Amino acid sequence: MQLLIFDKKKIGVIIIIIGLMMVLVGLERHFHENIKTTSLLQNDIKSLKQYEVPNKNIYYKLPSEWTTEQEKFSGGEIVYHNSFISNNGELHGYVQVWNLRKDLKTFFQESRKISETENIIRGYKLTEENYNGNAGYKLAYNLTSKNKNKYKSYEYYIEDKDCFLRFVFYVNENKFKENLPTNFETIVKSYVIKN
Repeated sequence: MQLLIFDKKKIGVIIIIIGLMMVLVGLERHFHENIKTTSLLQNDIKSLKQYEVPNKNIYYKLPSEWTTEQEKFSGGEIVYHNSFISNNGELHGYVQVWNLRKDLKTFFQESRKISETENIIRGYKLTEENYNGNAGYKLAYNLTSKNKNKYKSYEYYIEDKDCFLRFVFYVNENKFKENLPTNFETIVKSYVIKN
């Protein structure tokens, strides 16, 4: 039979450390949400407005201050397109829903080839992500257009069973702020697919 001897001081310290770790995890979750809100406010985004993709039960939000315009495309691949521009004109982009059932990595390669015929692409970085439980990708790169405008570009792709969502953001390179990708992620994660 073995006799176990416990040092009460060490056990007390371990319990205090575990308790502090639990408090820190709780505070991190609370501050993470506050950081998103602060980031939105720093970029003059006061509220988000909900948009609906007709016939797809897909909803997402954009800043209510931004101007939007829906466009229709023939061909049936792009079933929804909503362009947007920020109130100061420094940021623009669009939200799309594609019916195209193709491997997204193949889609990126083809899309990049087409874009490089008209633009200069630098710093192309593709990462796998998970958005609200759906597989997705984030694509970041620098783009110089034919007319020499320079942009920081962020694209987000979210796969669903019969389509994929595409969020695209272009920011004038000289107006880019380090907290903007946090805003983009907040907007992207605002989507809801109701089945």
